[in-house]
Amino acid sequence: ITNALNFLDNMDGLSGGLAAIAAAFFLLMATMSGQYLVGALAAAILGACLGFLFYNFNPARIFMGDSGALFLGFVLAALGIKLRFPGNVHFVTWMVPVLVMGVPIFDMTLVVISRLRRGLNPMTTPGKDHLSHRLVKMGATTREAVLTCYLLAGACGVMALFVMQASVREGYLAGATVAALMGAAIWRLERTL
Repeated sequence: ITNALNFLDNMDGLSGGLAAIAAAFFLLMATMSGQYLVGALAAAILGACLGFLFYNFNPARIFMGDSGALFLGFVLAALGIKLRFPGNVHFVTWMVPVLVMGVPIFDMTLVVISRLRRGLNPMTTPGKDHLSHRLVKMGATTREAVLTCYLLAGACGVMALFVMQASVREGYLAGATVAALMGAAIWRLERTL
């Protein structure tokens, strides 16, 4: 997750906005499950990201850089690990943080598959092969690509809220649906480079 958020720091407002959305969902989930210390950390990350986005949204006046993106990714990964859902079984709730961080995981998976397919090192090769770049290549503006990623992150967060309270069957059906949609999207987006 740490490196996935760093991968997403490729357009103005993208990494900070996705971190804010993830922190907002972690805050909501921590509050719902009575974990106020986890919620306080999520609220701090949310506030920091929103304050940063004021200056980082397109056209950006300041930039996050690797140290900011790696720090946010690390803290969000720690928040996902610390969340507990006493109203449900661990057999289902392990998917909740994975779904909340669905867009960074999807982007990193897409980039790694794309670069390996082209015979490139996926971790050291820079490129315009991220989800946001592919959306721009398909005709979106930079702002539209970033806002589309925000929308996808919000949808993943809503799905995580559902899985948080779902039965085993419902949770795995929802998780399989999201995985199938992401697989189909990777297959489709892989052809738009």
